[in-house]
Amino acid sequence: MKISTKTKLALTFFTLTCFMGVMTSLIVNSLITSQIINEAQERVKEDLNTARYVYASKIRDIDRTIRWTSIRHVLKRGLKEKNIAPLQKELSDLMVEEGLDFLTLVDQKGVVIYRFHNPRSSGDNLIKNPFIKEALGKKGVSGTHVLSKEELLREGEEFAKKANLQLVPTPKAKPMEKLEETSGLVLESAYPVLDFNGEVMGALSGGVLLNRNYEIVDQIKSIVFKDAKYKGKDTGTATIFLNDIRISTNVIDKEGNRAIGTRVSAEVHNQVLEKGLPWIQRAFVVDDWYITAYEPIKDIQDKKVGILYVGLLENKYALMKERLILLFFLFSMSAMLIAFTLSFLLSWKFQKRSP
Repeated sequence: MKISTKTKLALTFFTLTCFMGVMTSLIVNSLITSQIINEAQERVKEDLNTARYVYASKIRDIDRTIRWTSIRHVLKRGLKEKNIAPLQKELSDLMVEEGLDFLTLVDQKGVVIYRFHNPRSSGDNLIKNPFIKEALGKKGVSGTHVLSKEELLREGEEFAKKANLQLVPTPKAKPMEKLEETSGLVLESAYPVLDFNGEVMGALSGGVLLNRNYEIVDQIKSIVFKDAKYKGKDTGTATIFLNDIRISTNVIDKEGNRAIGTRVSAEVHNQVLEKGLPWIQRAFVVDDWYITAYEPIKDIQDKKVGILYVGLLENKYALMKERLILLFFLFSMSAMLIAFTLSFLLSWKFQKRSP
């Protein structure tokens, strides 16, 4: 069957239009995806900066409290006379006011004189504690510290119980044999107590246990993400890890509980804890995909002991991308239809004028 010139022209225009439309759609899809993901990654970088500031601010608050308490005359007198009775109520009230979980006074040899959070336990030596050691060396110090189960038990059974976490099998996590985490991640500060001649009489240390403590992560979520939700799920989340285990988080599991005891994915573990490098890209978080930012948490000896995380639910950005692509597709199809109609009319006129 012979195909007319008019039909050939129409088919040629239609083929070219379709080809250009498809190629343009693919390019725009790639550009939109790249732009949205880049924008999300830039945002989580900024969010991680804010999270780091909130975390550091809590350390500074503890540092200020311990520093000013350590220079009080009544504390110096109590340590010199080894009579803490006049201080017990006042410093116990201070713990409550400042939100401290522990507050400990030691002598110049590191022997515990009094634990204001656990008065029945004293007499043990904390000289191996790096914070106490620095303070007895006449230096104030504050930062992050990991306490073992034995160290936690010295602080009290309730302290150790709060820190204990049963590990939850987590998709994409690195294989691990242990079933529970018994150590605790703490924010701690210690300062020397000096006599009137500037000689070290002892040291005061205090801080908070982060296991099951949601103050920092919820503050991050409130400041950074404004507690926004998408389809009933938090748009943004924050987490503090001890090693690769969630000990403080507002990531919610399928049962509607905070996902403590779950673990970070193996690829993030390798990047952040083993290489000591930030991870800023998509990652699988408990049971969903997020645009994430992770960075290592280090103790005062520069050892990697945990991870600080913020993340944005990827589904929100995926929907945004789909809507933009659909909008472009509708415009593109309309343009193709108009182009095809015009090409048909032009070819018809050309054919009509031909002898």
